[in-house]
Amino acid sequence: MNLTFPLGRLFGIQVRVHWFYPVLVGMYVLRGLADPGGGALLMGFYAGIMAGLLLTTLIHELGHCFGARSVGGHAEQILLWPLGGLAYVGHGGTPRNDIKVAAMGPLMHIPLAGIFAGLLLIWEPWSWTYLNVFESWYPFYPLSQTFWPNLMLGLFRLQLVLLFFNLLVPAYPLDGGRILTNLLLMRYGRDQAAKVTTFFSIPIGIAVLVWGFLQRDFMFGLLGVWMLFEAWQIRKLVAAGQIDAHPMFAGAPEFDYMPGPTPKKGFLARWREDRARKATVRDHQREQVSRERVDAVLEKVSREGIGSLTSEERHILEEASRRNRGES
Repeated sequence: MNLTFPLGRLFGIQVRVHWFYPVLVGMYVLRGLADPGGGALLMGFYAGIMAGLLLTTLIHELGHCFGARSVGGHAEQILLWPLGGLAYVGHGGTPRNDIKVAAMGPLMHIPLAGIFAGLLLIWEPWSWTYLNVFESWYPFYPLSQTFWPNLMLGLFRLQLVLLFFNLLVPAYPLDGGRILTNLLLMRYGRDQAAKVTTFFSIPIGIAVLVWGFLQRDFMFGLLGVWMLFEAWQIRKLVAAGQIDAHPMFAGAPEFDYMPGPTPKKGFLARWREDRARKATVRDHQREQVSRERVDAVLEKVSREGIGSLTSEERHILEEASRRNRGES
């Protein structure tokens, strides 16, 4: 936090910006000069995209804050930094509640995409090619006469990228990774859920890093490094038996698995159980008969004395005595 400055408060939530964020904005604005045919207008286009990214990221993080409050939690602060945004929220709810908190951020891009699509239609008719985020984000020419429709299309595609990347990429600490982890925690315990989370996060992090390198996108590559670092941290805590120290897993249950439906038993297992059940019934019946015989002998002793017992009756008392002493 020593490298941040305050931007203000919204809905009682402190918003701060990392000092490197303006540097990132400057880097992308200067890309307008590097692109073919670039100039002041293209630099202005990139400046508009970065301003839209700042606003979009803020609304995204507010979605997390509102989600946390809706499940009885709290929202303290939002940090806007080069790799996106961080919402400092907390709640004591279940993994199901945390899925709601994680999903609320990306879902904010849906109304934003609708707003920018509506603004785009003021200047240009709708085309399904607008959904292709891999095409040029400023396809209308000349730029001097089509600056605003190009900017609205760029901001519309930005919402699509952020929606699907955050929601559908199952790598922690992205929102999709948090959703996956919570789903695993609902079915398995902390250790197993953490291992599976890193199983997805590590290859995805490597892919993001390589893609950033190939596209010469420094920040995208750095995002891949961050994902790999988070996965390494989780792996290290699992190996040390301290995964409960990680905030993602701290409130999760400790069981290793959730038993599923009892499997159907085979014929041999049912036959053995039936034999054991019948043997138990026979043992109980024999014990009942033995107690009745002992009671009859004791009643005779009390009535006629010990000398009246036959050899068989004396044997019955001796057997009962050995059983009571635990002898075979």
